[in-house]
Amino acid sequence: MDFAILLLLLIFAPAGMPSFTSCPSSTFDHVVNSEGALEFPLFHTDHPCVQQHRGRPMSTESISETDDTDLPIDLIRNDSINNFAFLMPVQLGTPPVWNLVAVDTGSPFCFVQCRPCTLWCNDQEGAGQIFDPKKSKSFRRIGCSAKACRALQSRLRLPFKACMEKEDSCLYSASYGKGSYYSVGKLVADTISIGRDGKGYSIPSFIFGCSLDIEYDQGEAGIFGFGAAPSSFFSQVVRVVNYRAFSYCFPSDRKKTGYLSIGDYNRDNSTSYTPLFVAHQRPVFALTLDKVVVNGITLITDPSEMMVDTGAKWTVLRSDTFSQLETVISKALGTLGYKRTLVLGPNHMCYEEDLFTVFRNWSALPVVQLSFDMGATLTLAPESSFHFRSSHGLCTYFMRDAGMGKAGLQLMGNSVTRSIGVTFDFQGGRFAFRDGDC
Repeated sequence: MDFAILLLLLIFAPAGMPSFTSCPSSTFDHVVNSEGALEFPLFHTDHPCVQQHRGRPMSTESISETDDTDLPIDLIRNDSINNFAFLMPVQLGTPPVWNLVAVDTGSPFCFVQCRPCTLWCNDQEGAGQIFDPKKSKSFRRIGCSAKACRALQSRLRLPFKACMEKEDSCLYSASYGKGSYYSVGKLVADTISIGRDGKGYSIPSFIFGCSLDIEYDQGEAGIFGFGAAPSSFFSQVVRVVNYRAFSYCFPSDRKKTGYLSIGDYNRDNSTSYTPLFVAHQRPVFALTLDKVVVNGITLITDPSEMMVDTGAKWTVLRSDTFSQLETVISKALGTLGYKRTLVLGPNHMCYEEDLFTVFRNWSALPVVQLSFDMGATLTLAPESSFHFRSSHGLCTYFMRDAGMGKAGLQLMGNSVTRSIGVTFDFQGGRFAFRDGDC
C-alpha cells in the first residue's frame, strides 16, 4: 500500500491561520504558509476522513466528500490509537516511508517502531508501514562514542555503557506517562523529507530512536518530541526556516483538522503572551502559573512552574491547589445534583447523580481560568475542563500531583488548550495564546 498522503487543501483565514476543507488523497505535501513557516496537518481518530475510510458516513459539512478512497489516513483506522493525542504524518528514509506519530512537547526526542521487533512489538496496523532500516539507502547507526549518543543518554539519565559494542550502536531507553509505557532500541540517523517532488526540504541526518522493544498500547507508529533538546523534532527541523518558533492548535471538535507549524507566526491574533523558559531539571518548556480562578473565586496559590506537555491527557496541579479546586467544583456540582465519587481514585475529580443520566448541561459547569506571568489568562471551555463517560460519570481533566508520583509537579495537558492556538516563540522568549484558532 502507498502510505503517502496529500495535505488537505490550505486556505488562509483572515488572521493567517490555516483552514483545511477537503479530505486527503493519495499524495501528501507540507505547505509553507504566508509567514514562511512549514505547515503540518494534525488528525484525530474521529476525523471525518478517517471515519469515511472506515466505511462510516461523513458527519460534518466542513469536510467535502471526494471519490478518492485511497487514503493512507487509513493510517488511523486502528481504534487503539491514542484517544486524546493529535497525530502528524512524517516520512523517513530513502525511499521514504510514511508513519503517523504523536506530537509530544513533553519528550526530548523522537522514535518510531522498527524492524526487526525483537521482544515486544506494537500493533501499528493503522499507522503506516513499520520502518525497516535495511530498505533505506540513507540509514546509518549512531556510534557509542558519538556526541549525539552521549548527549541523549545523559538527557535520559542512562549510563554511558548503554551500547551494543559488537556493531557500535548507541542504545536508548525512554519511559512515558508514569513509567508504564516504554520504548527501547538503537539511536540512528536517516533522511527525513518535508515536501515532495524536489520542492521541499530534506534533512539527511535526522536523529531518532529505532524502537525494537516497546510497551505501548496505542496504535501510532511512534512519538515525535518537541521538548527542550537538540534531539527534538523541532530543534532538528527549525534550521530550514527563518524563525525559531512552533505553533499548533488541537480542535475541540475532533472531526476537524488541526495544524502544527514550524517557523514564524502571525502576531495579529495573539491575544496574550507569557514568558517561556526551560523547566527546572527537565528538558521540557514551562510557564509560570500565577493563579487559578474558579467561578470568580481566586484560589490561594504561589507563582509556580507549569510544564506544557501535549503528551499528557491530564492537567496536573499541586496538591493544595487541587484540593481548593476540588472544594469549589464539588460545591458547584452539588447544586446540579452531582456527588463526588472515587471511581478514578482520590487524585481525580469525578461526580455522579442518582439517576446516572448522560450529562448534557455543559453551560452550567464551573468556569476555570489559569492565569500566568504578565497577566496572560487561559479561560477554559467546559469541554476543556470536564468530560463525561458512562463508566466514570462527569470528571475533570485535572489531576493531583500525587497521581504522577511527584509532589509539586505541574503539567498543562493537551485537553485544556483545545481550539486555542499556542506558540512556543523561542526567538522572542515567550508563549502566545490565541482563542478560537481552530
